[in-house]
Amino acid sequence: MLNVLPDDLWLKLRKGTTIWEALKKTDVELESDCGGMGKCGKCKIRVISSVRPPVSEEKELLDPEELKNGVRLACRVKIRKDLVIHTGESDDEPILHQILKTGHRPTVDIDPLINKRPVDLPPESCHEGLSDLDRVKAGMGSEYSGLKASLHCLRFLPQMLKKTENHGTAVLHENYLMAWQNRKQAGRVFGLVFDLGTSTLVGKLVNLLNGSEVAAISRLNSQSKYGSNVISRLQYINDNPKGLFKLTDLIVKDLNSITRRLLEVEGLSTDDIFIAVAAGNTTMQHIFLNLDPLGIAGAPFSPVLTDGLILSAKDAGLRLHPEARLYVMPSKSGYIGGDMISTILASSAAEQDDKIILGLDLGTNGEIFLGNRQKLLTCSAAAGPALEGAQISRGMIAKSGAIEGVSFDEKGLRYQVISNILPKGICGSGLVDLVAVLLHHGIIDSQGLILQPRENADDYLSPRVVTKSGVQDFVVAYRKETSGNQRIYLTQKDV
Repeated sequence: MLNVLPDDLWLKLRKGTTIWEALKKTDVELESDCGGMGKCGKCKIRVISSVRPPVSEEKELLDPEELKNGVRLACRVKIRKDLVIHTGESDDEPILHQILKTGHRPTVDIDPLINKRPVDLPPESCHEGLSDLDRVKAGMGSEYSGLKASLHCLRFLPQMLKKTENHGTAVLHENYLMAWQNRKQAGRVFGLVFDLGTSTLVGKLVNLLNGSEVAAISRLNSQSKYGSNVISRLQYINDNPKGLFKLTDLIVKDLNSITRRLLEVEGLSTDDIFIAVAAGNTTMQHIFLNLDPLGIAGAPFSPVLTDGLILSAKDAGLRLHPEARLYVMPSKSGYIGGDMISTILASSAAEQDDKIILGLDLGTNGEIFLGNRQKLLTCSAAAGPALEGAQISRGMIAKSGAIEGVSFDEKGLRYQVISNILPKGICGSGLVDLVAVLLHHGIIDSQGLILQPRENADDYLSPRVVTKSGVQDFVVAYRKETSGNQRIYLTQKDV
């Protein structure tokens, strides 16, 4: 048996199962950038009961002090007898974290895929024998003579016409009646936008009448437990017959969780949302749609689909109005996805004749474009794991406890922590700030080398440079200053 604290979870497991494999089947959040391969050192747990000595990977990736305190790597510890472990502080919202939300917003014409139109219908007696749908057509005018409706809409149409006393709101997608609502809902036109990031998922609630952003929420992509990058996840899908279904299920649950929280902000229900748009790299879009992505894994890197897709949101597993539509952005190739197409559209690069636009998407799967209306060049690279905290010694996603900003003044090194609590690690924005500060003050040279204390000239920052195995590290926060009583530092390898 495995007892997992602080959740007091009891798991009955087969002998030889690793702790990482066991926790993967639960809702316990555990970082694992390498997908359980013993390479990242992030899946730290504390073993309360006795266990076999650490293996070579643990000795390499963990500090002697950590090993002394019972810290081990979940992916390296095999369960051979009853075991008690502690996964860290219990957190009511471990999945929610912070993103930078400010920036330039381009001006665009508002032309939503969904429209609502107030309609007044004459009494039934004036159109004796006409069907309810034909009465709606008549009330909307001759241009809607070919209006169609789904079986779901038709089932509820009679009672909704009576409930609204023939003065209601037609919800339309092109020449298609999606629903009939009461008159006061004519001004409630909202849509959802999803950014399907490899590490971070973002959802936004948008007012479709004026294009304004009402609310935004981000969270860790739950697929991260199977690896921090798309290659790890493609490998997982290749190695596990049900791997694709598992990863699809995880992202759909994440998006529904984001949706619920967004709707709570505005006091809306799922029946108020008739349109959603999703964009991500090509692999993430494939996994979301449960399309086989393995063609992207090797030459010639062929995806199943690159076209944009409009489908029923219900078919994709999203909990919205039963008639809601989901638009998935087109991609260009196996590694130029809908997120980059969205960036190009937002930048108006494809409309420029004289200017050349350079665009960067610094995500886990980084993408770049250069060009204008005449010609656009695109390429991609694995750019972002570090900016999501992956493969950084004390890196973490931008959630509560992450150092998100670093500065230096006459009082010394200062840092800002999300939620204003003791720091647990450092996230991408804090990492960029930190390296910039150290470069500016001569702690790091132009080649990225952390200099020895005697080689740098800063009296305030020099004492924070420590030598470990002949290599310099920089201490950002000492043990007594942190949440887990573990030093937060930047290593030479991190830089």
